[in-house]
Amino acid sequence: MICYKINIDLDKPIPMVKNDRGRREYDEETVNRINNALSEHNRKYLGRRCAFIYQDTRSRLSLGFALSGGTALADALDELTRMAEISGRTEQEEITVKALERLTHFGFRNTFEFDNDDLEAFGIGAFTHGSSPEEKLAGEYKYTELKRSAELGLYADSFLPEIDRIVQPAAIENAKGHPVHYIVRTGSSLKVCDRLIDTLHRHGRLGSRRYTVIGPRQYRGGFDAEGLFRIAKGGTVIFDLSDMEEPRCGTVTANVLSNEIYDLIKEHKRGTLVIFALPNCLESQAEKLKDALPELTFVEITERLAMNNEAKKLLRAFAKEDKVKADKELISAVAKDTGYYANDLRRLYDVWYTNALKTKIYPQYSDFKKNVELVRNTAPRGDAYSKLSEMIGLTGVKKMIDQAVTFSKIQKALAERGMPGAKRAMHMVFTGAPGTAKTTVARLFAQILKDNEVLSVGDLIECGRKDLVGQFVGWTAVQVKNLFKRAKGSVLFIDEAYSLVDDRSGSFGDEAINTIVQEMENAREDMVVIFAGYPKEMKEFIERNPGLRSRISFYVDFPDYSAEELFDITKLIVRNNEYKLAEDAREVLIPMFEKALLSGDFGNGRYARNLVEQAQLAQAMRLSKGDITRLSGDELVTLTGEDFAEISTSIIKEAEPVRRRIGFKAG
Repeated sequence: MICYKINIDLDKPIPMVKNDRGRREYDEETVNRINNALSEHNRKYLGRRCAFIYQDTRSRLSLGFALSGGTALADALDELTRMAEISGRTEQEEITVKALERLTHFGFRNTFEFDNDDLEAFGIGAFTHGSSPEEKLAGEYKYTELKRSAELGLYADSFLPEIDRIVQPAAIENAKGHPVHYIVRTGSSLKVCDRLIDTLHRHGRLGSRRYTVIGPRQYRGGFDAEGLFRIAKGGTVIFDLSDMEEPRCGTVTANVLSNEIYDLIKEHKRGTLVIFALPNCLESQAEKLKDALPELTFVEITERLAMNNEAKKLLRAFAKEDKVKADKELISAVAKDTGYYANDLRRLYDVWYTNALKTKIYPQYSDFKKNVELVRNTAPRGDAYSKLSEMIGLTGVKKMIDQAVTFSKIQKALAERGMPGAKRAMHMVFTGAPGTAKTTVARLFAQILKDNEVLSVGDLIECGRKDLVGQFVGWTAVQVKNLFKRAKGSVLFIDEAYSLVDDRSGSFGDEAINTIVQEMENAREDMVVIFAGYPKEMKEFIERNPGLRSRISFYVDFPDYSAEELFDITKLIVRNNEYKLAEDAREVLIPMFEKALLSGDFGNGRYARNLVEQAQLAQAMRLSKGDITRLSGDELVTLTGEDFAEISTSIIKEAEPVRRRIGFKAG
């Protein structure tokens, strides 16, 4: 449905006659002819076209016009004016559905009749009743504006090639339908959507500039999805997920996009463009959308990170736009080897410009300059942080890491200001079963601390008992100290730390623990120690040395994945291996994961990876029984439920406690 305001400057003004009271009024015959033409037109095209006069003078008629079904406005208007026996110069302007509905009340005249049911036949109640979605008309942009915005927004690499594809004409004229739909993941996704829609409309790929935004208010309050898609034909529907941040982004699509929505998208995919607007952190959710809508082809518009000189160049570009000169204070805000998204740099620039207004542009206000350095960059940033956000599950872990990074940045800022009592120790304990991503998170955490200027190096140094405990007296302390020197500026990850606990006091293990405690205190300014292991054993380990317990700032528990999360991990592993999962695989895998969860030690993510590897072997055996040369490409890379059912898991028969040996003898 496309809505217009149309003005017709009549070639022949409406005749005027005198009534019984001597007053001049429109000629009744002419009015009846126009009214009859409007009524006949609206009945003939009920639910496809609707026209009404909302304002009139002798020489001008102003119409509201709703059009659906693919008819060109010029053809529809030509037919209507012939029926009404009027002619004149026309000018039209596209408007929203809500604006069209308001015209039915604006300046309403009894002279020209209108039956509101004719407009209701389009189902406009989806926009005028309840928690109605937001409607907008795309702006108009020159190519130079599109290019400049994309470069400053760091999404030019994916946006500009798509613009080049859009401007190329169709190989077959008058063909209908959308070859692709879009997933936009940037810090300004809705602005990118607006520019994209304008380009598609100007080059004939969209009939309407109007787009409908389904946002948080609709997710909470509900909306008429079927009616919305019916009215959106010829235009665009944007699912706005851009304000969905952690910890919710792991489940956001499950919460807001139902099977009903997916079915409607599939049903209307030819006539209605669909765009998903997501924040940067939702890369994994973009993949879920693709999995849920395999019938659609998506082009992704994504934002990349800028580092070092490129980040500084962008800050200078922001300053140039405001006709001010970037100084050393602004450029020094860019940390070395740290990735920034466009919005991160824009925030840095806004802080600088706010102060520049009071010191350089209007120096008479320099005494009012505020020091906002302490709070401007407390939120974690960087590519590693985005990767952590995209990991499946681990909601509590992500929240704790987020708190730890923010806490450390604030503590660092306080320490730099010489404030007493400011402490930066961030030593941690990671507890959880094997395969719960403890090492992966530790590696990302190290890089996050570097990206956010908490640590200077940001490597992950992994070690175990054999790296810490020496074979002879006096060797253990030396080995521990050497490891701490190597880990300066990084994260020292001590796996299975409980293995340092020996059966007798004063052993080599105790010597290692005592030296670790001493070195933790010495290295608190530019190093993080993470102890990892099973929950029960780690509790005993921490209680072994009171000094160790007092130096731990954060305890992070890694729970076993749920069956659904393990299934999502399996899909991710399969996709990374360039394979696909058949629809029946879920029916086999979910029960397998539920059974595995009864075990005290089944491997979590590693178990999922092993299942995929074994399923690939089973698939190879299955395919080898037929003529491989006759198989399609999809068949060669699809793992079915049968392939997973063939696997002999032998996890456990029933839930049974798993006994683990704690500790080892030195020497």
